[in-house]
Amino acid sequence: MPTLTNSRNDLEQAIAQGTDFLYATQSPSGAFRMFRSTHPLLEEKCEPEQSPFPAAVIANCLHFTKSEKAGEILRRAIRFLECAMEDGGVWRYWSLAQGYVPPDLDDTACISFLLRRHGISLPDNTGVMLGNRDSHGLFYTWVLPRLRWTTHMSYWRVALREVVKLRQLYYLCKLNDCKPDDLDAVVNANVLHYLGERPETRPIIRCLIRAIEEQAEETCDKYYGSRFNFYYFLSRNYAAGMRAFEPVGNTIIERIKSHAHPEGAIGSHILHTALAACALMDWQAWKDHSVVLDDAIQAILRARRPDGGWQKFPFYYSGPGKKLAWGSDEITTGFCLEALSRYRNLQS
Repeated sequence: MPTLTNSRNDLEQAIAQGTDFLYATQSPSGAFRMFRSTHPLLEEKCEPEQSPFPAAVIANCLHFTKSEKAGEILRRAIRFLECAMEDGGVWRYWSLAQGYVPPDLDDTACISFLLRRHGISLPDNTGVMLGNRDSHGLFYTWVLPRLRWTTHMSYWRVALREVVKLRQLYYLCKLNDCKPDDLDAVVNANVLHYLGERPETRPIIRCLIRAIEEQAEETCDKYYGSRFNFYYFLSRNYAAGMRAFEPVGNTIIERIKSHAHPEGAIGSHILHTALAACALMDWQAWKDHSVVLDDAIQAILRARRPDGGWQKFPFYYSGPGKKLAWGSDEITTGFCLEALSRYRNLQS
């Protein structure tokens, strides 16, 4: 079992204060802040924006933090996400009032999983997703009308709504790195997490395993652009019972270990450390490498600020060029809380 050089009280205090930070910074609507910046580490020129995505990510992280305040944060977030849902059970990163972006499967899968986990009913959006695939069975990021025929009528009902916005789509793609036919590995991993292992999602499993075999973790998703995001979102599928990933488990663990620093941090910053720690805990084999996990938890505890939160670092980007980065203190805090809470729960 993992061991802490700090007392359990220190761990509990960090979890409680991190939860207090999120409780205080969540807006009355239930949303959480997100910042974008041209600075690679979000240290300057940060512009705020509102999206349903941070609320979904943070609420999913808090699943492991059982407390009254965590429950209230979750209830607020769910109300906000329900209000942001569009016909057909889909979500887009921004509301149309903020600027055009098509509905996407990343927001839709992550939010749908959260609502289903907490018993919230929503329209059956499985057909929307299954209709939004390429000829190899991988899922496109953006829900848009395509030349490839599908019998999933729910997909057409959502996709054809975007026809009247094709001019806006053209300018969106011209000014940004997004393309209508984006196929992104982390987005597919999140679709798999929501839809589960089934014949239609087996191409995703093969794609994710191939990315590991080809050492493409940094390049297989144009928006997340980090091996630690990739490890986190793949590994939680294994933790959900998808044993097809078992052959790559030791490889992931060894690659995480290779990015560990002597002081305990993993990767370039504390968000990487939290994502890596969560990924390690998804694999039973972490028990043979518990020192790496113990040290990572210590690094997370040391990085906590006096206000109970953790510093913002990039969580995703505008594309491979990384001209814009997105992140927030709340996002980093959510993943740090998940890592600490899960580590605490291992000792119970």
